[in-house]
Amino acid sequence: MAAALMCAVACQNDPWVAAGEEAEAQAQSAVLSERDPLRIVHFADSVLGLDSTNLHVRLEEMAPRHPLIFEPKWRENLPPYLLDEGVRALWTDAKMVRPPLADFDAVVTQMLDRVDGLQGQPTGLRIYTYVSRAEEFDVLRANGALFVAWDRFLGADHPLYAEESAYLRQRHDPYRIYSVLAAALYEPTSTGGGLLLDEMLRKGKQLLFIQTVLGEEDVYRYLTYTAEQREFAASNERALWETLVRERWLFDSRADLKRKLIEVAPFSKLGSERDQEVPGQIGAWFGWRIMQAYWKEHPDLSLWEVLESSPKSAELLQQANFRP
Repeated sequence: MAAALMCAVACQNDPWVAAGEEAEAQAQSAVLSERDPLRIVHFADSVLGLDSTNLHVRLEEMAPRHPLIFEPKWRENLPPYLLDEGVRALWTDAKMVRPPLADFDAVVTQMLDRVDGLQGQPTGLRIYTYVSRAEEFDVLRANGALFVAWDRFLGADHPLYAEESAYLRQRHDPYRIYSVLAAALYEPTSTGGGLLLDEMLRKGKQLLFIQTVLGEEDVYRYLTYTAEQREFAASNERALWETLVRERWLFDSRADLKRKLIEVAPFSKLGSERDQEVPGQIGAWFGWRIMQAYWKEHPDLSLWEVLESSPKSAELLQQANFRP
């Protein structure tokens, strides 16, 4: 049902609110309009608290004012989804874990303000929060908007994720929602080289973007590194790097290397006795460290120049003067 919801909210111009909340929403909308054309719209909060009768009335009221929001069969598709007991139960659980994220709107707006400043113009994106009914995507992007699902961030211990492996459950940390949004704002394209180093730097650029618009802590949240894993990577950086160089993996194009060192996993497979201690995605972590070194060596460059106008991988590595 995520597709129907996306179709329903992709072209929204005004925040949607439940009955009785219009004045507060209008005041908030006015402030956001003065600061930035981007709107943060809490779709689930706007409609999931309504009973069947009021929901239908509300949707009918909204439809004429937002003709681009409602696809032709919205009367058939939207109400069953919005009245689904499972969706409403997930929304209730989401409200329970959201108090620590009380500053969600402020944090996200500040993040987007930074992106606007870095690129010199407004993003033009709108962000919508909704309940996905446990579908697999944390954030969807379409039609100039990001759709973030609250039920993907209910905490590692939520029964919704009980069948997932422990390392995957950590990805449902509520505080991780910010870095996931940032990652969705910038997804570097592949250089087409096909080498492990190419993919390391591609992921490293995304992590550098997250660091720039949010902060270093959010990079580690995005990677889901524990304090112990973070310390291990820092303390063993030289030894880990020497392994990559010695094995000549940086310029290797084998898919299994990318899977072992770049993709989400409980640990990275280097073929050593300490593999279980090496954090997953260590290749992405090294890509980030290389991109940090490259920008440090070229402080005159803007973030976008570092991300989009940097040289090919081998030359970038050389110019970064990366020395763990």
